Amino acid sequence: MKWLALVVLSGCALQTWTVPQPYFRTKQPDDAWARAVAATQAHCGGVRDTNEESGVIIAPWIAWNTGDGLYLTQCLVTMLRGDEHVRDVRVTFAARKCPVSDMDDLAALAKTCEVMEMVPDQVKNGLEITGKKMEADIAR
Repeated sequence: MKWLALVVLSGCALQTWTVPQPYFRTKQPDDAWARAVAATQAHCGGVRDTNEESGVIIAPWIAWNTGDGLYLTQCLVTMLRGDEHVRDVRVTFAARKCPVSDMDDLAALAKTCEVMEMVPDQVKNGLEITGKKMEADIAR
């Protein structure tokens, strides 16, 4: 109980929110992979890597300059094996908090930054919008 109270209080004090992790189903699995790649390209700043056999799409890192510091986020889309009628999709957002520095190579910078499960409101709101757009484009 004490641990839960500390988690709640620390979140309120920092005004941060858990990184959203949308999970949904698509009822048109035939071209779901192509829709997921296109949605990642359109809403997550591009596509860094894909592996259709594993059902994973990785976007590049995106920088968020907030009052609380520099955050990097990355979309990770996982297409879970389904059947001919439905396929499960999970859009995960990785987050890192970085010292303000040169942002020429965000992938290299991300390796040196602290992994975060909580992000400021500004980042959370942006990720929620991205998650909703991803779901709208993929789930149909």
